[in-house]
Amino acid sequence: MSEALYFLGPALVMCLVIAAIHVYLGMHVLRREVIFVDLSLAQLAALGATVSTLFHVHHGSAVPYLFAFGFTAVGAVIFAFTRKSRKQVSQEAIIGIVYVVASAVTVLVLSRAPHGAEHMKDILVGTLLLTTWKQVGFVTVAYAVLGIANGLLARRFIEISWEPDEAEQKRRHVAWWDLLFYLLFGVVITISVQVAGILLVFSFLIVPAVTSRLFSVRIWPRLLIGWGIAILASILGLAASWLWDLPTGAAVVAAFGLLLAMAALARVWVPARG
Repeated sequence: MSEALYFLGPALVMCLVIAAIHVYLGMHVLRREVIFVDLSLAQLAALGATVSTLFHVHHGSAVPYLFAFGFTAVGAVIFAFTRKSRKQVSQEAIIGIVYVVASAVTVLVLSRAPHGAEHMKDILVGTLLLTTWKQVGFVTVAYAVLGIANGLLARRFIEISWEPDEAEQKRRHVAWWDLLFYLLFGVVITISVQVAGILLVFSFLIVPAVTSRLFSVRIWPRLLIGWGIAILASILGLAASWLWDLPTGAAVVAAFGLLLAMAALARVWVPARG
């Protein structure tokens, strides 16, 4: 047991740190009905990090993060300023197009990069098991700063996410507030996708938000339920990875899927609360 905790400790704590902010942001994504925006931004972040490998930069340096955020910022601008066109063209269509194009360009770049297949696997499922305590410390500090920023702006962001039509009628420059939300969101995605990979980042954002919505519509109860789901999925996935020698990221994603299925079954007997 002590040996498992020694090896899995950094990965487990990293999952908890990621969950702390991703669960909250996932609720915004679900409410805005732009479910795959995080997947699209994560793919842009992965593309940026992939492009940085062509310049032979050191993997542990800040350069891959800067490249990743640069590409993510482009996506943030696109999604913020296409908001008004959602009544003519579904924003999910735009998000899907960005995702597909970013994925295709990533494949093209990887075809010119050494160890392209291995890098593609890391993009999808991450390198969670290789997490170090130094990385945990960096991500914790970064997310604490981002969490404070989101907390200070929570009232405006919640208004735009939960009551978009009213926000557009009452306030000016909604698109710029949207841009700020997506830029902060993009920084979170840029950091997490380097460690957890696209699939796990998507799971941390969406599965707790969907699961909690089965039982409540209020923000705080949903946060508590979502955090509980994320913690339990992290523990189950890491334990399965250790016991049966499974890929860690994929095991945690599968645990999220299992818990969502169990919650859906439980919802039949447990009434939702306001």
